[in-house]
Amino acid sequence: MTQADILKAALIVWGRDFYKKRSLSDVAQYLGVTKPALYRHFSSKDALMDALYNDFFDRFANHVRQVLPEALSQNSRNNRLLFIAQALADYFTRNKYDFIFFLNLVLGQEKPGRVFKQELERRGVFWAEKKNHFYLRMVLITVVFSVAHYHLEKGCQVDEPAEESVAESLRMVSELVYDGLCVPGSPVPMPDFDALDRAFMAMKKALPKDARHDSAASAQLLAAVARAIGESGPWDASMKFVAEKAGLSKSGLYAHFASKEEMLRQLFLKEFEHISQSLQRVLDLSPDPMDRLYLTLRTVNDYLRNNRDVLLVLDWVRLQRIELGMLFPEGSLELFSFIHELPLKAAVARWDGLTLARLVLFYVVNQLMVEVRQNVGDEESLLNLRELFIYMTRGVKGWKE
Repeated sequence: MTQADILKAALIVWGRDFYKKRSLSDVAQYLGVTKPALYRHFSSKDALMDALYNDFFDRFANHVRQVLPEALSQNSRNNRLLFIAQALADYFTRNKYDFIFFLNLVLGQEKPGRVFKQELERRGVFWAEKKNHFYLRMVLITVVFSVAHYHLEKGCQVDEPAEESVAESLRMVSELVYDGLCVPGSPVPMPDFDALDRAFMAMKKALPKDARHDSAASAQLLAAVARAIGESGPWDASMKFVAEKAGLSKSGLYAHFASKEEMLRQLFLKEFEHISQSLQRVLDLSPDPMDRLYLTLRTVNDYLRNNRDVLLVLDWVRLQRIELGMLFPEGSLELFSFIHELPLKAAVARWDGLTLARLVLFYVVNQLMVEVRQNVGDEESLLNLRELFIYMTRGVKGWKE
């Protein structure tokens, strides 16, 4: 048994449980050895984790190093972005456990983009086009969502996918990145963004100030979670600390909830009900499905920018990998049915309302978390949202070179 054997075993065993449980005993059992046998190679679980982290980036950087020269030699920015997307999708489709590691232990960090860049640069891999970070980030988000959707559809059971299956995943990524959700050459025009924004703001101003009906307990608890996250960081914001910030005992926090997961799930169901109520009003502004998609992005973006507690706790749940089940109220998924009125590609047209709702939320939350860290103002955020809409519907082809 070598160190490489142990690293491969840990990647598989811990990855199967999405790194919620990191037991050396489980790794030893998988290898058919005793737990003390592992200590001859690694002094502790933390030492094994550090080695696993470095091993992942060593292998990933080697893959990127092989494809980057060809990617950068492409004759346009959009072709370069497409090539990078295909290379990453190919790697993560073939290497499921590397993808799970990347999803949970790289993207799950406080500043994943910076960490990702620094780790690659430490290994001599540089992305030269600094001015295109926004576009590259959008493309990477698409790769992550698409590959995650692929592995979920396969039930995460296949360790070595067939070539036909890999080709299917790459086609999906390539189409979403290059052409977006809609069929290429579709005559459906872009929305009048300015007109829709004016209508959105007029409707928002006309709403009564008490249109949002939070219970005092819900608002207090959500604010307490956000304060705890702000003070201690998302990884150390324990429920005991949250309870203290809310002025409650830990037992008091659990008085009405069976678990931490159930408490957070109920909180988010209420928040998404608020978003759904707003969206229901907003969608009445236009019957056009393209307008409605932009208004949906606009509504989610506006709500989360103006309710930073909700945004921060959403990201905290993602970082902590907490299983909350269905967060969208069943009725609200019907609000996304208009997306199927768009000239969608055949593969996307098969997606249900939940997948489409998750896609919208995934794009907006990822973009907003970057904007929060960079202290982006409302005007720039709105411009980013328009670029995101163009990309979602038209792909990189819709962006000006």
